[in-house]
Amino acid sequence: MKSDSELLNELAHRTHFLRELTTEESAQMKQALLDIYKDVANLCQKHNLTLMLCGGTCLGAVRHKGFIPWDDDLDLMMPRQDYEQLISLLEKGDLGDKYEYSAPNSQTDSKNVFLKIFRKNSVNEEVFCENSPFPKGLYVDVFALDTVPKNKITQLIKGLIANALQYCSILTMYAQYPSPSLKEFMSLQKRTKWRFRIKTFLGKIVSIIPHRKWVWWFDKYVKSSKDNGVWGIPTGRKYYNGEIFPKSVFTPAIEAEFEGIKVYIPNGYDLYLKNLYHNYMQLPPVEKRERHFIINFQLPTD
Repeated sequence: MKSDSELLNELAHRTHFLRELTTEESAQMKQALLDIYKDVANLCQKHNLTLMLCGGTCLGAVRHKGFIPWDDDLDLMMPRQDYEQLISLLEKGDLGDKYEYSAPNSQTDSKNVFLKIFRKNSVNEEVFCENSPFPKGLYVDVFALDTVPKNKITQLIKGLIANALQYCSILTMYAQYPSPSLKEFMSLQKRTKWRFRIKTFLGKIVSIIPHRKWVWWFDKYVKSSKDNGVWGIPTGRKYYNGEIFPKSVFTPAIEAEFEGIKVYIPNGYDLYLKNLYHNYMQLPPVEKRERHFIINFQLPTD
């Protein structure tokens, strides 16, 4: 059975409901994202923090030496200790007044279960968060690398609980911040329409606990200060159990080229990318190329 993201991606390719960027806008967006990356990377370098490209951005570095041509986002990852330190620097305003961020914490709500850094005075509004209070500018995603249990059974159990917490946070997002555009978009196809109805119903049940708490509980549950040599990306595209490797696959990070600048990618990038994309050097057919669900867009105005 196809996942929600696969169905929505197919739907996006078949309809004109979403905002499709022009070639010029896409190029300008990528430059703006690269500028965000440079500022974040400079801050991390100043404080000796490890920052690596991950997901499709890592694939872009390896296969294209830059952005995947049809992609319009930028994904990063950091060891948990460095990730927490970066958030502390953001709290103090060390990245400058051009930026705002969203990250799980005990006091305020967060859009996702991971850190997002947004460029002020820009718009990149996605269909999922139309009525949410979160920033809606251009952003980069930053994922934490966490220690996971060595024992496979313990891994599985912890993963089931972590994924349940994350799923509840998604359901609560649907109920707590309902998006008319998302409802309209998912109603364009029978399968996505019924899935949306089920998620909305379940969301009303689990939203007796606020979205903020689900996100915070997930983050507290998955992070660990102990380093047993086995790491994973609980917030990654394959959820808790899908990206678990020996620490040596991730670190020490190695240099690569991305849009003409020096970046860092996982030490064992081949194994990492094969796990995510299988034959990752082969270009996917057009209908399988990932789309982002944008409804409003504006480049930075300052």
